[in-house]
Amino acid sequence: MVLFWFPLLFCAKPSGSFAENRRTYLKEVGLPILVTIHPRHKMNAKELQLFIKTENLTKDSISKFQILFFARDKENQILIPEDKKTPELICSIEKNIQPNVTIKCHVGPYVYPNLWSSIQIQSISFTTENQIRHVISEEDLDDVTIWL
Repeated sequence: MVLFWFPLLFCAKPSGSFAENRRTYLKEVGLPILVTIHPRHKMNAKELQLFIKTENLTKDSISKFQILFFARDKENQILIPEDKKTPELICSIEKNIQPNVTIKCHVGPYVYPNLWSSIQIQSISFTTENQIRHVISEEDLDDVTIWL
């Protein structure tokens, strides 16, 4: 009986939701934001919309926040929306994001000439209230992002 319960104790899920656990982890390692992205699309219309929530995990106010995205097709080619000349999709928040506050951003809808199959975050940057600009490193992009 002891051998049966022993693995269960060590394999049990941590308490709290995935987002709560991620927040705790990010605060512990000093990463300043949590970004939740919910893509929505109409496949037959080749349309993409992104619903984004950005949460400030620092003790400082963030005065400007920006995420740069690209949509890619199944051949991994960057797509350009039909009504634009360049491929980048931008979520830009110009108002202050206070500590422990979540702000929403909506990107799109954009229509593409081909079906998109993935979304790549190129960069996440923000400026703190003391006018210092920060860029999330490429290695940390997956840590600060939750895709729904």
